[in-house]
Amino acid sequence: MERLTLVTCYKAGTSAVMEAWLASVCRHDAGADACIVVLAKKGDVDDGLKRLVEAYAPDEVVEVDVGDDPVSTSRVHGVMLDSYVPGKVGTELVATMDSDCFPVADGWASGLEAMLDAGAGLAGILHPWGPPPKDMKRTKLEWRVRSQHCWERTHVACQMARTADLEGLGARFAQGDDTGLMVTRAAAERGWRTAGYMATRCPKPAVGKVDPEFNRYAALVYGDKVFHLGGFTRVAACGDEPVFEADFGWARDRVLKEKGAEFLLDDALSYRFRFDREEQVAAEKMQRLFGLADQRMGL
Repeated sequence: MERLTLVTCYKAGTSAVMEAWLASVCRHDAGADACIVVLAKKGDVDDGLKRLVEAYAPDEVVEVDVGDDPVSTSRVHGVMLDSYVPGKVGTELVATMDSDCFPVADGWASGLEAMLDAGAGLAGILHPWGPPPKDMKRTKLEWRVRSQHCWERTHVACQMARTADLEGLGARFAQGDDTGLMVTRAAAERGWRTAGYMATRCPKPAVGKVDPEFNRYAALVYGDKVFHLGGFTRVAACGDEPVFEADFGWARDRVLKEKGAEFLLDDALSYRFRFDREEQVAAEKMQRLFGLADQRMGL
């Protein structure tokens, strides 16, 4: 049986970052047997993608009808992944990757494969926040967020698993609180072991308005192996405001220009995380999400 399939999704208007993904995957070969690009049928086959298909020749471009249902369209990324993973994957392993998440060093994929071979059920980049304190009440909305967005769970932006295991798990990417979170939740409930690359660094801030220790959002490097820009599709195609733009936007511009993020492995250009203020970092995250200090969820 062939070993590995890489699956990414494309949104019209994001060809610049898709080219960085394709170029980076080519430079740091994963030894993949198939490279699949999934896109929604309605208007997403744009000239930018056509050019990239001609230049980089991914193995397959799959068009998916995401429908007009508001639930489906609001979870389009998960619906697109569910259309291909795991049911149409023909290799032993499958890796989901966001188009703004790509390798910066050789050995990135073999490292994840080794984690699976050593007994992990999921391997990938790990969310860059610490888990909630063990004594936090599970009725708190903060616990619900922090228990999922923490380094005990992998991020769908770069996540590898055995295809048969995902099939047996039965969780769908479009379920849960956000794309892929039901997969990691179901894996944890099954007792699967999770392994992966921790966040190691981010760009040095340009103007110094933000303490980089608190930047767990924009242009992060994981394990000095994988880079995740974070939210490119929302910014480029949906008009969302970039997080910490003034300080870290320079890195996005350079990534697009160079079609890669290897420059962030230079200590002169990047900040190494210390992980010495995790409760403060978590508090900033909760304030950013809700603006409320003590919001609780019902039982």
